[in-house]
Amino acid sequence: MSDFILYSIIASLILTLVANLLLWIFPNAATWFYRKLEQFAKQARNEQQDESTPRIRVYFPWKAMIIISIVLTVLLNLISLLMG
Repeated sequence: MSDFILYSIIASLILTLVANLLLWIFPNAATWFYRKLEQFAKQARNEQQDESTPRIRVYFPWKAMIIISIVLTVLLNLISLLMG
């Protein structure tokens, strides 16, 4: 069990370093992502106003769910380790 906690902490640190490194290498990535998200929202608004398109789009945040799940798992394991 303690190996899993150690691996979780190491993986969390590595993922944090990779994310920071990517933001350092691509400094305009956040701005680009914001613009793409803004375009997606405008497109969704335009499609909602147009009654001729019966197509329905469903947004399922699976990436956010995976990230939140990993973070909560690591936090719960750390709390379990510190309490026990």
